[in-house]
Order: sequence, then C-alpha cells, then structure tokens
Amino acid sequence: MVVEHSYSCALERSFLYHGRIYVSAWHICFHSNVFSKQIKVIIPFGDIDEIKRSQHALINPAITIILRIGAGGHGVPPLGNPDGRVRYKFASFWNRNHVLRALQRTMKNYHAMFEAEKKEKEQSLLRAHSSSVKGTKRQSNIPEESVAKTEKFQPFIKEEVLSGIYGDIFPCTAEQVFKFLFDDSSTFASEYRTARKDTNLIMGRWHAADEYDGQVREVTFRTLCNSPMCPPYTGITEWQHAVLSADKKTLVFETVKQAHDVPFASYFEVHCKWSLETNSNSSCNVDIKVGVHFKKWCLMQSKIREGAVNENKKEFKIMLDAARSYINSKTSNREIENIAPSSIVI
Repeated sequence: MVVEHSYSCALERSFLYHGRIYVSAWHICFHSNVFSKQIKVIIPFGDIDEIKRSQHALINPAITIILRIGAGGHGVPPLGNPDGRVRYKFASFWNRNHVLRALQRTMKNYHAMFEAEKKEKEQSLLRAHSSSVKGTKRQSNIPEESVAKTEKFQPFIKEEVLSGIYGDIFPCTAEQVFKFLFDDSSTFASEYRTARKDTNLIMGRWHAADEYDGQVREVTFRTLCNSPMCPPYTGITEWQHAVLSADKKTLVFETVKQAHDVPFASYFEVHCKWSLETNSNSSCNVDIKVGVHFKKWCLMQSKIREGAVNENKKEFKIMLDAARSYINSKTSNREIENIAPSSIVI
C-alpha cells in the first residue's frame, strides 16, 4: 500500500483514541497506540457508502465514514447506525474540511479507477473469447456487410501506449509476409519457438470475430525468462489480429501478449502492432511498435514498462532476422508464385 496522505485525528469509541489516519488509493487506515493499547482500522474504499461531516460532543468537528450494508471494515468493530449500516467516526482534526475534501476526492478517484479496471477486464475477456471460442472453425471469408460497418468493431490494442522500435524493408510483399510468417499453414512460428527453446506451443486457427475486423487467433506457449526477478520459464498467451486490405497491399498485424508467471503479471499486457505496406512486387515497408498497457495501477510501472519494452526489442531483432532467413529460403524456392489468395481481408 502506498500512502498518499496522513492526518492526525482521533477515533471515537468509549473515549477518543488519538492516532493517525492514512489514506491510499484503495484504503483508509487508522492506527493508535494509547496507554500501550494498539488500535487499528482498515476500511476499503469499496466498502464505503458515504463520507460526511459530523460533530463529536457538539463542539468537535468530525468526519463520519458510513459503510454499505454488509460491510464491516477490518480491525476495531464499527459503531452502529439507525438505518442498519455501520460507521466509523473520526474527530480532532487540525482542519476537518480539508481532510474531508481529500477523502471524498480519493473515493471519487477510486471509483473511477475501479470502473476503468472493470471495463479493461471486460475488454480482455472479450478479446480472449473472440480469439479462442471459434478457433476450431476457420472462416475463409469475411461477409461484405461486416466490411461496410467497420464502426462497430472494437479496437484490438491500445494505440496510445505504443512506441516505434523497428522500421525497415522486407524482401517480399505485405501479403507474402502474412503467407510466410503468420498463415495457418506456415511453420515459421513453430521453427522460431523451437529455436528459442520455447515449449508447449499451441496455435489456434485464424477465424473471423464479430467484435473485430479481419481475423483473430490465440497462441499459447512457455518461454524463457531472462530477468533475475522472474522464474526460469513463464506461460504466455498471445492474442493475434490480422487485417489485409482489399488491394492486398497493406497488412496490419496486432498482438496482445499476457505473461502468467512473472511478478505483477495480471497488472499489464504487452501490445504490439506491425504495419506493412507493399512498395514493389518484391518488397514492403515494415514498421513495428510496442508498448505496455497497464490494466491497473502498480508501484513498479516504470520498471515494468522499461523492462518489457527492452526485452521485446531484443526478441524482435532475433525474430526479424529469423523471419528474413525464412522468407529468403521460401522465395529462393519460388514459393511466391504459388501463394494462394489470403482470407485476412478487410
């Protein structure tokens, strides 16, 4: 818990127990040590129904925190309330109104953060559901009506967190990049993961999803961890999204990667976007961006962001070198001439 504010005050019981109130983004806590008697109170903001002005003994400005029905706080039992709810009353503030505004503001921020996390969780569940539920039924074409109503589609990644890490030219067209590297029939992912000593690779098949344009799939595997704070291996779930333009000259390939066994794994995802545009019959421009999206706040955000981006830069350098070699081996065997039309079309 990170303390944002603390104030001197007293908790009302049979008499006033003087101590200090501590406020974090998630809790209001109180601690007192009077005559060697320890008193502690922990009140989650999620349990609070109302924070209001009150008085102690008619002359002492106080703050009453009323909990929702069914909640009871932690530590010293709360006081009763006529309407069935329970409450804690704090008095003897240096500036009661200032503290009241700070508590109400923090509670408002908590509810805004809670709603944002709830929405983020819903989006993550939607992405996972869309990428896996239809995985056994490949959709070869996207209906025309889905093409015309693109405004109904959900964004697959958080564009605002991305920053560029790679820009170059690939020795094939955008459509061929998809065919060689990402198509269901491609062996690139399997060969690359094996070379990295990753294990337990399971690749879903591309399929259309009602929520996103193009097609999606889910990939899972276990990979080596290089950070001293992490276990030797971690499970990874990667949701992939691909859209090839109608003229087959532009490909957008997006991924959301969720680690499972590293510290704070549930707090963040790594988002990535490949933008490929064909510039000739045998080459395309490639631009890759990576970023870390935090589903909820944590103390280590800057360290996690820096570590994840640096780790992905290293991995992409290795992956793209392997991809070039793989594409060159395929093009030297004249496989370009035998490419079947791609189904990942807007």
